[in-house]
Amino acid sequence: MADPLRLSELTNSWVHSHEEDTPTCKVYRPANYPFPPSRGRSGFELRPDGTLLEAAPGPVDRIEKKKGVWNLSDQTLRLNEEGVGVREIKIESLEPDRLVVEK
Repeated sequence: MADPLRLSELTNSWVHSHEEDTPTCKVYRPANYPFPPSRGRSGFELRPDGTLLEAAPGPVDRIEKKKGVWNLSDQTLRLNEEGVGVREIKIESLEPDRLVVEK
């Protein structure tokens, strides 16, 4: 990505759009995107104050949410979920309606 990321574009509720994944990248869309039906989708909310809310289908297909914090350094998004630790995700591209990250 040539342009530096803008935090204002990154702070959003992002939901995994697995239909658009490639062998090397995962695609996320804003929560209000018109997704096709699915049994459950994982995602995360990046809040402007640095807090993180991760959501994923649980054992009985109900969405479970976990809190944490996030930050951005260069093109790397660091998600620190409580009780799990830090995950680093390299951002490939960011548009207002599409976030693409390395798998």
